[in-house]
Amino acid sequence: MSTTALITKIRTLLNDNLVSGSDVRTYTTSGTFTLSEPNVSTVTEVYVNDRSSNITHSFSSVSNKVTIYGTVIAGDTVEIDYTYYPNYSDTELKNYFQAALVHLSINGYGEISYDSITDAFYPDIEDNEENLIAIITATIIDPGNRTIRLPDITISVPNDLPTNQKISQYIASFKRGSAGTHGVFDIIP
Repeated sequence: MSTTALITKIRTLLNDNLVSGSDVRTYTTSGTFTLSEPNVSTVTEVYVNDRSSNITHSFSSVSNKVTIYGTVIAGDTVEIDYTYYPNYSDTELKNYFQAALVHLSINGYGEISYDSITDAFYPDIEDNEENLIAIITATIIDPGNRTIRLPDITISVPNDLPTNQKISQYIASFKRGSAGTHGVFDIIP
């Protein structure tokens, strides 16, 4: 199972939604432009002097740079439209959900590992386990979030409970079956 669905669930829990951005620059001597927003998902359009025809470009998510190719001369206006996530890159979320896997292990759930080369979990995880990993990850990132909602589950927790105890109780409830099925449940200290 790929991490795409898991990352989408984590973003939903954290309200880290895709938004549109645009950078307008004046071409000088280089056709490479660093975008002003981090975590760019895709470059949707590139315009030179308000025209988009025949503009070839490439985008590197690693460097957050767009390179345009073709006839561009000094003084031309370059506009780059894109979508981005305002808070977290996929790499950051992958690091956080690997921390969630550690919590699963130390709370006796079992050993689930993530292979970043193949972008897969071993053993494969079920949908309800994916939901649990998303909830734990969102709690690690934003421990003050009192209520966490996914389509099939809602969890309410007191704010005064330490993060590791919240996570331990999520896992314990999940192992008992409360979260493994569907529903709403409260974590009571």
